[in-house]
Amino acid sequence: MRSRYLLLVGGFGLLTLLWIGYLFALQLFDPFQLDQQRLNRYTPHKEIIIPTRGAIYDANGNLLVSSISFYQIDIDRAAVKLWADEKKLELNEAYSIISKAIGDNCSVKPAEVMKRLTMNEKLSSILITNKVREMELERIVKAFETDKLPGLNHAFSSMRRIYSRDILAARLLGSVRAVSDGYDPETGNRSLYKLSGSCGIESSYDEYLAGEYGWREVVYDAKHRRMPYPGLHEKVARDGYNLRLTIDANIQEAVENALYAGLDKYRAKNAGAIVMDPHTGRILAMAGVSDEDKYIDPGLVRVKSNIPVSFMFEPGSTMKPLTMLVALDKHAVSHKDLFPSGSITIRGRRISDTHSYGMIRPVDIICKSSNVGIALIGDRIGAKTLYEKFIALGYGQKTGLELSGESSGMFAKLNNWDGYTLHSVSFGQGISVTALQHAAAFCAVANGGKMLKPYLLESVTDADGRVIEQFEPQVLRQVSSAAAADTVRHYMQTVVDRGTARHIKMDYITMAGKTGTAQKAAEGGGGYAGGKYNSVFVGMFPVEVPKMVLIVFYDEPASGYHYGSTSAAPTFKQIVENILFMPNSNILAFDERLLQSSKRMPDLRGKHISQAESILNQYGFSYMIEGADSSSVVVDQFPKPHVAIDPGHPITVKIGRKEGAAAETVVQGTMPDLRGLTLRRALQVAAREKVALRIRGSGVVRAQSIQPGSRVTKNTVCQLEASI
Repeated sequence: MRSRYLLLVGGFGLLTLLWIGYLFALQLFDPFQLDQQRLNRYTPHKEIIIPTRGAIYDANGNLLVSSISFYQIDIDRAAVKLWADEKKLELNEAYSIISKAIGDNCSVKPAEVMKRLTMNEKLSSILITNKVREMELERIVKAFETDKLPGLNHAFSSMRRIYSRDILAARLLGSVRAVSDGYDPETGNRSLYKLSGSCGIESSYDEYLAGEYGWREVVYDAKHRRMPYPGLHEKVARDGYNLRLTIDANIQEAVENALYAGLDKYRAKNAGAIVMDPHTGRILAMAGVSDEDKYIDPGLVRVKSNIPVSFMFEPGSTMKPLTMLVALDKHAVSHKDLFPSGSITIRGRRISDTHSYGMIRPVDIICKSSNVGIALIGDRIGAKTLYEKFIALGYGQKTGLELSGESSGMFAKLNNWDGYTLHSVSFGQGISVTALQHAAAFCAVANGGKMLKPYLLESVTDADGRVIEQFEPQVLRQVSSAAAADTVRHYMQTVVDRGTARHIKMDYITMAGKTGTAQKAAEGGGGYAGGKYNSVFVGMFPVEVPKMVLIVFYDEPASGYHYGSTSAAPTFKQIVENILFMPNSNILAFDERLLQSSKRMPDLRGKHISQAESILNQYGFSYMIEGADSSSVVVDQFPKPHVAIDPGHPITVKIGRKEGAAAETVVQGTMPDLRGLTLRRALQVAAREKVALRIRGSGVVRAQSIQPGSRVTKNTVCQLEASI
C-alpha cells in the first residue's frame, strides 16, 4: 500500500518537474517562436482614414457639389459561431439576430443579409454590402454594441460625388475618378483610395478638394475584436477644403437655358457664353453646351471639353473695336477722320464691305462694321504696335485662370506675319481666340482700359467655415487710356442703337456690343471650310458704367443664322433680360424693373373665346376660363381692362352666350396640370385632352399659360415654359 503511495507521489513529482522544465524552456528558449506571435498580436496595426472630398458652392452659397462616403460591412462567421455556442443558440438563429441588426439600420433587407450569411460555408468572412452610408454604419455599430453582437468588421469602401444641380455647369465643374494606386509612407499602404479630379474645376483645384489621409493604431484579439490598448497613436485625417466660386448659379442657369434654346432654334453644333464682372474679373457664368448634353448621361457631359476655354474660333468683326481701341489710344485716328467704304485694294489685296456707305467716320466703321475702314486704320497703327497691344490684351496666351483644358488660342509671332496679316488681324481673321480671352479683353473696354486677371475661385474654407485663402481682383496692366476705352464703348453702343444689332435694343437699358461672323478654318489647315461659320456677339451693359460683359457664340449654326446678328445677338438679349429681372438683380432699380415687366390688361369683353385666348397667349399671360359649355363670348374679365399687371398674374376670363345668338358648344374639357412633367409626357397628356401646345424651352415643364382646372375650348393652344 505504502509503495503504491510513494510511486504515485513520485510520478506526480516527476510530472511537475517536467512541466516546470517545459515552461522554463518556453520562457528561456522560445522553441515555438511564441514570443513573435505575441509580439505580432500586440503590435498595433494602422488603419487608414480616408478624408472626405471638399464641397463646391456658388457665389451665393448654394451647394453645387458634395460627397457621400460608403463603407463595407463584413461578418466573421467564425466569431458568430463561437458566440452562438456560448449562448447555446442554433447557428441560423444567431445569423437571424445579426441579419436583423444590420437590415433594420440600413437599406439592405434582413432577408438579403441572411442569404449572404448562409452562402458558401467554406468562407470564414462574408461581405454583406459595400454601399453603407456613414449614418447607417453608425446605427449598425451602435446596435451591435448595445446587444453585444459579434463578428462585425467595417471599413471605408468608396466615395461618390453628388452634383446637386444635375448638368448645370457640368463641363465647368468637371469630374472625378477613383484612384487606388497611391502610397502612404507612414503606413506602408500601397493601395490608398481617393477621388482625384480628372477635368474641370475638380481637376484644377484638386489640391484644395482632396484632403489628407489620416490613420489610427488598433489592436485585435484572437476573435478579431478590437481591444482597448494603452499608448495607441492616431493622425487625424484632414477633410478636403470647400470652394466658393464666383459663379452665380442663377445666372449660369439663365445662360445655359438660353444657349439650349438657341441650339434648337439655330441648329448649331455647339454654343458657349461667358458673363464677367469687368471691374473685378469675376466670372459670373461660364457655359458651353451641345444639344446632346440634355439627353446623355450627366457623367459623360462632365468629362467633355469646357467649350469657353478650350474651343478656338476666329473672332471676325468683334475684333474691330479692339483695333479701334489701339488706334485711339495711340492717337492714330480722331473721331473726325473720314475713311472710304465699299471696296479697296491694299498692297495687291482686295478688301470689301457688305455695303458701301461712302466716306464714314470711325464711329460708323464700328457701327456699320466696315472691313475697309478698319483695315486702313490698321495701316495707321502699324504691325508692331498692333501685335504688341493684342499681346497685352491677352491674345496668344492663357489668361492665368489655370482652368483644366484652357487653350492659349492662336496668334502668329510678329516675324511670321506676311503682307496680309496686319489687315486680316485688324478685322478678326488670321487669329483664333477663346471666349474667355475675348471676354477678358472687352472687360478692359468696359472698365477704362485695365486688363484684369479673370478668376473663378472666391475663397477656400475648411469644414468649420474658416477661410483658408481669399482671392481678390488683380489688375495685370493698363492697356489703354480711359478716354480711348470710353470712346470705343460708345462706338459699340451705336451698333445696338442704329447698327447691325439694332434689333436687340431695349428701351429701359443701354447696351454696347459688336456682331461677328467668321468662317471656320478647314481641318488640317489650309484655308476655310466652305459653308461653315461661327457667329459671335460680345457686349456690355449698361453703357454708362458696365456691370457685366457678356460674350455669346455658336459653332456652325444653320444657314441664315450664321451671322452674329441673327443668332448670337438675340441670345445675348435674352440672357440680358433674364439677368435684369432676377429677384436679386440690382442693375435696374426695382421700380424700373416692375414698370418694364408689367403689362396692360387688354379688353377681352365681347370677343369670341378663341380670339381672347390668342390675345392672352400673345401677351404671355397665364389664364383660367370659367363658364358654361355652350358659351362662346367673353362677358367679364379679371383684372379689368387697362390695369397694369405682372405677366405671371393669373387672369380669369368668364364666358357666356352672346345675347340673341344660338348655343355654340366651344368647351370640350378641363385643362390638365402639366407642370413638373417632361415635355414628352406633357405632349401625351395634352393629346389625350385634345389640347394643342406651344412650347418654349426644353426639359421639364415649369409653367403653363392655361391654369389647371380651367375650361378647355376646341381651339385652345396652351403655352408651356420648360427648362432643364
